Amino acid sequence: MCSSCSTCSRQHKIEEITIDLSDLAIDSSYINIAQNVFYALPTPIELSMLIKSSGIIYQSELLNDPANVSKYLTTQKMALNFGVYVTDLTYAGLFEQSQKVLYYKQAILQLTDGLGLQSAIDPDVMKQLEANINDKAAVLRIISDIYASCTASLNEDDRYFLTLSMLVGGWIEGMYIAVGATGENQSSIEDRIIQLVIDQKFTFELLWQVMSDLENIPEVSDLMRSLTELAHWFEQIDIYQEPNDVTVASDGSTSIASSSNNNVTPEAFAIIKEQIQILRQNITKS
Repeated sequence: MCSSCSTCSRQHKIEEITIDLSDLAIDSSYINIAQNVFYALPTPIELSMLIKSSGIIYQSELLNDPANVSKYLTTQKMALNFGVYVTDLTYAGLFEQSQKVLYYKQAILQLTDGLGLQSAIDPDVMKQLEANINDKAAVLRIISDIYASCTASLNEDDRYFLTLSMLVGGWIEGMYIAVGATGENQSSIEDRIIQLVIDQKFTFELLWQVMSDLENIPEVSDLMRSLTELAHWFEQIDIYQEPNDVTVASDGSTSIASSSNNNVTPEAFAIIKEQIQILRQNITKS
């Protein structure tokens, strides 16, 4: 239910973005690209909810230290780590880590200054975040609004490659948190975590298509080169939908169960996991 509400909220934001972009005297193909960028990946809130629903416990050591924010000097590094920090902020908010939420809020504010997005965030919104720090639903709603406002502002300025960088950074961070939960500490849910990562094949294919549309931009070409190895391994994944099992209960009600299978070996997943970890390390280093 929460994921559906988040998606509805995001769709409402996208409608507003479309109107704003249509008012600009720019080629309509770029408007379509901006919409595709926004749709291509789940928001940090949706991705974090997906991770938590897999049964993963909170692991603060996996997150990027807010103190690192001053190390990011180029606009692309800032945008990539904006995505990282928004995901970390959402992850901390979902697990009601109030102090962590405040730390990551400050890191995000510093990055918005560097990206020229100060006007995209209403100071009253940040005050609301602090005032509602113990209200998880309010915190998640405010984070969603901040993220949507910043991406909308970038699109209005035709800085689509920075929107894309935010999305890539957030997605890589979500995958990094997920694969970081595989191993002895959470062996009971490892299969679910692995399936979560494998299911991201479809998201990655959308991401790759969006980057291909913008590959004439040097920063996007750089992103694609860094993701080439991961793209190769996701391309090897085949996901098979198993036939539905229909069960009719004694009261006449019917239930339909379906499942999926894949061709990913433990060795292949280990490589995918390693590639995600390498990408995340490269994003968060100075």
